[in-house]
Amino acid sequence: MINIGIFEDHPIVLTSLIKLMETQPDFHLLFSARTKEELYTQLDRYNAEIVVVDMIANDVFGMEVYEYLHKNYPLIKVISFTSLSSPVLVENLLNIHVKGYVNKNQEPEDLIQAIRKVHAGKISLPNDYDFLSKNYTINKTNLLSEREIEIIQLISREFTTQDISAQLQIAVNTVENHRKKIFLKLNVKNVAGMVREAVKMGYI
Repeated sequence: MINIGIFEDHPIVLTSLIKLMETQPDFHLLFSARTKEELYTQLDRYNAEIVVVDMIANDVFGMEVYEYLHKNYPLIKVISFTSLSSPVLVENLLNIHVKGYVNKNQEPEDLIQAIRKVHAGKISLPNDYDFLSKNYTINKTNLLSEREIEIIQLISREFTTQDISAQLQIAVNTVENHRKKIFLKLNVKNVAGMVREAVKMGYI
């Protein structure tokens, strides 16, 4: 039996996921959670092997749940289940040790297959992103730092470089260096592209 937990804040989607898990004879649904705190409580209570985690929830900031799981429950295999999609997002998920990614626009069978594949010790991605799993390495330099995320959020609020410098009490040149690194990591050329990718990744 594969012991599974689910984090999903939308009741209709969660109900559908629970019913889907119940159709599989080798799946054992240990718990479901609709809030971050409920998830953390359930993780302490049950010994889950795989947790299916929605990326966007009212009480969640960016990838904090994935990072929390990796830090505190490194043996649990995590599958990201989200409506967000981009190669940058998927690569960042892999870099924080998420083992599978399933988009909510995919078929239910795709999630079932992803759970079995991840349980078997493999990386599970849609065909469009399969090239990422082939080149998968733990590379922390591809991740946005807390400071970079902070700067993205300030830029999205129309703060100028000088405003950000004053707000964060760092030099103007430091802000510019952070901006260049952000553009490089997100593979964008301007602020509009940066904001677009940051929205996809849940940082804005």
